[in-house]
Amino acid sequence: MSVAQSAIVSNWFKGKELSFAFGLTLCVARLGSVLNGVTISRMVESNGLGFALYMGFIVCVISLICAFCLAGIDFYADKKDGKTVVLSDEDKFKWRDLKEFSLNFWLIVASCVFVYMSIFPYIQNAEGLMEQKFAFTPTAAGTWYGTPYFMSAF
Repeated sequence: MSVAQSAIVSNWFKGKELSFAFGLTLCVARLGSVLNGVTISRMVESNGLGFALYMGFIVCVISLICAFCLAGIDFYADKKDGKTVVLSDEDKFKWRDLKEFSLNFWLIVASCVFVYMSIFPYIQNAEGLMEQKFAFTPTAAGTWYGTPYFMSAF
């Protein structure tokens, strides 16, 4: 989903606006994770797990409808502008192009991989860890669950 989102954003924005658009989409995604952590535990506590799952399903359906609308808008804009994407042989992916990247690029890639490998599994298990090891209530654990996402949003 993130790759498709980045492809659409990079098609609509250029230059400085592209950087801002990427930052804004990442910020909104992180704040959505914070909202999830805060609301889901409260929904389960007050209305049960079934209600929380139903609300998650509704959010997914709304997201799917928005994705179809966005694809339609993007298709209409491309048709109106007369854009057709044709990749030349030079633009197509070739495995040998990977050796053209500098050492700095590969160090940044490795850093991102190791950070994501260590942070995301922790975040996914943090709520249960806080409840079991530190005796947090499910509501408090859900609220604190979003802290890394909240910090990374900004």
